[in-house]
Amino acid sequence: MANMFLMLLVVTLLTDGSKSRTLDGGRGASSFRPQHPMEIAERDSHNGGIVFGLNDIQTGGMEKDGGDGHVIATNEPSGSDPPSGEVEHNDVASLGNVATDEDADNEEEGVSYERMDPEPEENHSFDVDVFQGESDLVVIMRRMYESLTKRLNLLKSRVTSVEQTARDILARLTVMDCSDLKQSTSGSGSYEYTFHMDHNGKRPVTVVCDMETDGGGWTVVQRRLPHSKAVNFDRSWHDYKVGFGHASTDYWVGLDNLYIWTNARHYELRIELSDFEGDTAYAQYSRFYVEGEDEGYRLHVSGYSGTAGDSLGNEGKSDNFTANGMMFTTHDEDHDTSHEINCAKYWKIGGWWFNRCSWANLNGPYREQGEGDGIGINWHMWRNKEYLRSSIMMIRPSRDP
Repeated sequence: MANMFLMLLVVTLLTDGSKSRTLDGGRGASSFRPQHPMEIAERDSHNGGIVFGLNDIQTGGMEKDGGDGHVIATNEPSGSDPPSGEVEHNDVASLGNVATDEDADNEEEGVSYERMDPEPEENHSFDVDVFQGESDLVVIMRRMYESLTKRLNLLKSRVTSVEQTARDILARLTVMDCSDLKQSTSGSGSYEYTFHMDHNGKRPVTVVCDMETDGGGWTVVQRRLPHSKAVNFDRSWHDYKVGFGHASTDYWVGLDNLYIWTNARHYELRIELSDFEGDTAYAQYSRFYVEGEDEGYRLHVSGYSGTAGDSLGNEGKSDNFTANGMMFTTHDEDHDTSHEINCAKYWKIGGWWFNRCSWANLNGPYREQGEGDGIGINWHMWRNKEYLRSSIMMIRPSRDP
């Protein structure tokens, strides 16, 4: 009898325990709660199944074995039925004993069961205390407005940055010199602008754009101004090749840049001079270009006009001092025609298109009036061996290509 009851209890526990297993075999699940046999009986009675009371089990209602391990219900009469009250008492007492025995067995086997508390129900009700009044709503709306305003300003900043980047890219592709700026803007005067002379942008060059002189559109490629700390122009070949100085003071734009500009378009050259007496003069050439480094950046000018005299071309009468047709010379790269000396190195007069020296040199040392031997910033066909106070060389696309 006891064995039969334990078998029924084991089957019940296995059936209900399998319902609480998880995909990992129950390792991650909480322990199931064993059910009391009376609960099983009551549940089955509600579901219309066969009900076996504890007395039925005790009197052999489930005792027969079909031979295959299955229990077969029998209709054999049981002994004398005790009073209903006594049955109830016996049932409860027996169940109590069963539970005690079961607990003892579990303790011996090291099995423990956790108590399963009902899961708390979610509260979907609205908290009426969130808004205490209109002032809270105003605060929330103000915070939302401030957050949206910050986001809008951030978007505006990003759009402005993208627009500026697009303008820069367009300028690199379309703006080659200051004359292109004159066509795209209505401004006047002089200002600095940075050009990117190669597609890699490795050596951007910043120059002054003159938008006033003779119709404007001039790109200033050399400038010497009067000041106490003049830029040293007695430089190496590399410096004259890539350029030096600063657009805010004195500078040389670089022979590489001159080559790129003057071989992409037809350019004219304008030279403006001033002396220490306050007088000014200019020399303008309708055609100007230089060859590449392999040819020593050889100079080509023609079509002179102006008030300073043709110190570069000598009015077409070539002699030992004519710069037109000469390669560029520095103290470390001698390309002049003199067999005795390197003009740049011997006189320490910077880089220029020297012949057997020259009628002009705008890259000589800056000297005040009355100093030295007269070799400095010179334009001999205007002021012979007098020092000049300032000089500017600038180019723009020729009006008569």
